[in-house]
Amino acid sequence: MQPRSLPSPMDAPLPSFFRVILPYMLEKKKLKLPLKFVKMHGSELSSTAALTLPNGQVWKVGVEKMMSKNNEEIWFGDGWAEFVAHHSISAGFFVVFEYQLGHSAFNVRIFDFTTCSIDYPKTEQLDEDQTGSPHCIIISSDEEEGDCKPSARNRLRPRKRQTSDLTAEIENTLEFLEVSGIVTNALFHLRLPKMYRLCKKGIEEAIACKPEDRPCFIAVLSSNHTRGGSRTIIPSGFGREHKIERRTNRSGILEVCNGENAGEQWNVEVARNRSGQGMFMGKGWGRFMEDNSLGEGDVCLFQLVSAADPVKMGVSIFPAQPSPAN
Repeated sequence: MQPRSLPSPMDAPLPSFFRVILPYMLEKKKLKLPLKFVKMHGSELSSTAALTLPNGQVWKVGVEKMMSKNNEEIWFGDGWAEFVAHHSISAGFFVVFEYQLGHSAFNVRIFDFTTCSIDYPKTEQLDEDQTGSPHCIIISSDEEEGDCKPSARNRLRPRKRQTSDLTAEIENTLEFLEVSGIVTNALFHLRLPKMYRLCKKGIEEAIACKPEDRPCFIAVLSSNHTRGGSRTIIPSGFGREHKIERRTNRSGILEVCNGENAGEQWNVEVARNRSGQGMFMGKGWGRFMEDNSLGEGDVCLFQLVSAADPVKMGVSIFPAQPSPAN
């Protein structure tokens, strides 16, 4: 038997990290690199970094270094916001960075909230009007570089988004909720195009804010809630799995986790349906809705804090943000 040869250092995987894109990151318009990566490779980065996508595009972004307490922080700054806008990156996406050792350069892959990598058009398929940023350069097949002509007319959209219809997008969203372990009481309403457009951003933000250490479910408020239906359903599978259905009627506490009412609490009744299957929040829910100005299309992310009596849940609220029809 031939002895197994040791892997060459050239075959070793390149250092990599990923960042989940959260709403506050989009507001900052820059991206913080992980502390562990900064400690290992931060000194190798120059004042700019090259981000190379699978389609051959290379984007130049500024590298900002600063001290915070006892640690150095490194951020992608100048040009990062243009990179995000050009590639239609939104909350819930995650971006994988593979570091090219010693070159202040990264290979980049972008994944949307369905967890699938996005297939952007090849560089030779791009029109001049679509390249859209002075931070972007294109590496052509003969290795020549040319500046992209600035234009704000078009953002680069993933090819699959151009060819898929709204129904497919809705089903992808529902599938992602399922594989992420997020149950919802709104499967029917989410399949209605008008309602989906109304709550799409809220769903994406709720997915991005889902905690790793607590079971969650999402409620989308429909017109039934806002026309005096003072209850919201707890998904039956969620109630059974987390022992909420052990008693017919229980008291509950809802604590708002975000917005101007963050930290405030409301008392609600957690009751069993007449059929004996499933639970709902009844008495007190109408007051919770009124005090937090909830309306049709708003999204609530419920986090189970305690299944004891009283049941305690944190609630993050994401207001409806109508999106244009396709």
